[in-house]
Amino acid sequence: MAGWLERLALSSGPDVVALLVAQGEISTKALDAFVAWSEGGGRPAADELRRLEHEADDARKQLVSALKASLATPIGQEDLFVLSERCDRVVNRVKNIAGEAEVLDWEPDSMAAEMSRELRAGMTSVVTGFSSLAGGSDDAEQAAAETTRSVRRIEHAYRMAMADLSGSTDLRAIFTARELYRSYVRAAEALEGLSDRLWYALLAEP
Repeated sequence: MAGWLERLALSSGPDVVALLVAQGEISTKALDAFVAWSEGGGRPAADELRRLEHEADDARKQLVSALKASLATPIGQEDLFVLSERCDRVVNRVKNIAGEAEVLDWEPDSMAAEMSRELRAGMTSVVTGFSSLAGGSDDAEQAAAETTRSVRRIEHAYRMAMADLSGSTDLRAIFTARELYRSYVRAAEALEGLSDRLWYALLAEP
């Protein structure tokens, strides 16, 4: 009887996994805009990034509202909530990079562009994992592993970028670039936190 009631609740309630995927897809578009900005897209790309960040916020609110209304969910409600929050955190981090760079009058360089592409690749992998959460863990596990590899590549690019700074004599440029590079790494750390929670959600499933 309990199993029948759970199936009924799942079939009649909102599709919370689809809402998580929708948030993830908008977040991926935001990362596309971030890549465009990091590759020299300037103010138009930054404006598009900010617009998509607001759109991702709206998608998160829809998911949270659906969780409140759901009697049962395909995976734990806490997992869905935390995955959504950590996805939002990544988008906020990259939006803040663009804003900070504008204030500091810093133009992203080739190393920043490389790190941004890995951030987008990692987010794309995570969203693939979101899509498979309700139906099986194999694809989601692979997606989490791919995201972790993207994070490691960002860390490598960061070390290379920092090494390149050692040849400069412009202290202000060194300080500014170092701070912005670190912001890329912090975005990568947020992405890794999202990937780790995806792993956890899989492990928590019976």
